[in-house]
Amino acid sequence: MLGSFALPTALFEQIVSWRRHLHAHPELSGEEKETAKFVADKLKSFGLEVQTGVGGYGVVGLLSGLEPKSRCVALRADMDALPIEEKNICEYASTNRGVMHACGHDFHTANLLGVASLLSQKKTEWKGTIKFIFQPSEERVPSGAKAMIDEGVLSIPPLPSAIAGLHVSPEIETGKIGSCPGAFMASSDEIYITIIGKGGHAAMAEKLVNPLFVAADVLASLKNVTDFSVPIVLNFGKIEGKGATNIVPDKVEIAGTLRCFKETLRFEVQKKICSVVENVTSSNGAQALVDIKQGYPVLINDEILTHKSIQLISKFIGGDRIIKVPPRMGSEDFAYYSHHIPAFFMRIGTGNNHKKTNYALHTPTFDVDEDAFYISVPALACWAAFIEI
Repeated sequence: MLGSFALPTALFEQIVSWRRHLHAHPELSGEEKETAKFVADKLKSFGLEVQTGVGGYGVVGLLSGLEPKSRCVALRADMDALPIEEKNICEYASTNRGVMHACGHDFHTANLLGVASLLSQKKTEWKGTIKFIFQPSEERVPSGAKAMIDEGVLSIPPLPSAIAGLHVSPEIETGKIGSCPGAFMASSDEIYITIIGKGGHAAMAEKLVNPLFVAADVLASLKNVTDFSVPIVLNFGKIEGKGATNIVPDKVEIAGTLRCFKETLRFEVQKKICSVVENVTSSNGAQALVDIKQGYPVLINDEILTHKSIQLISKFIGGDRIIKVPPRMGSEDFAYYSHHIPAFFMRIGTGNNHKKTNYALHTPTFDVDEDAFYISVPALACWAAFIEI
């Protein structure tokens, strides 16, 4: 069914070797210097026009087929790793202590290099221009996607009319692709609250404004903020007051996250958080500072584009390989692209119990089933070559 877009064994083996090289040499967000050089060198060897240093260590490659000005679409992969000490024992384990590709960005990068290589060998079989975007800093705010967009990756000619990307998913069986039209991945904002009271000796309670008690009231009140009919998460993972059994501190710091699938509701909830905190603290004779760091927006899969994409990819890899997956509360800075042009983002199954590749993302034992390249490379290649916008 894949026809001429099937992944040749020789190219598969190359892609695996690229992925293992990248896995063994991970670089953190904003530090992807060698990864970017590796990517740029490969793209040049495929005959692409290459630009480096876009939005940091971002790399952009242009590949033209027949009638280069007739259409342009973009493909994106992220390149950065995480500050995690790898526990896997394998020949390609991380050589950078305390840094690991625990989110599959090594797979994403090698995969997109494979797509570029495959399509460069088939330039007489498709029309238009494909813009390959290799992006830094997906794992850290400020976003690498936003930085590349700000530097013109979507607005400098040729202008892409649509963009596609993917992410590995260990919970999905290898050989399957997960798709979800509409709001696919949640926005993510960081919430920092400082409660300022009046500290002192714990025995002198009548003279104090204990910020821990106030913080407890704040957290209890914020539980009701997310009482909406749409899925939303407001959760807290840190509360710190540097006192002791007999010392009441002057302040308490709270930190949490806000996740939402609707942008208007996202900002409505942010305002409500500020209002609740102010009301609770003032009624208790305390003060509060609220700092909301804007994270990634909601990732929107354009519904028309997603429908066309599924139909197209099904023709090449089989409709039985496409499964519907629910929206995810996790966030992804591919979302920024989806707020500029129609976007299609999919999940690539890499879970295989026999190969022990079903460990969760962002864990020290995470790994991927590399056989997934046999599906992921043709899926992106046929999309880029033939999607109609």
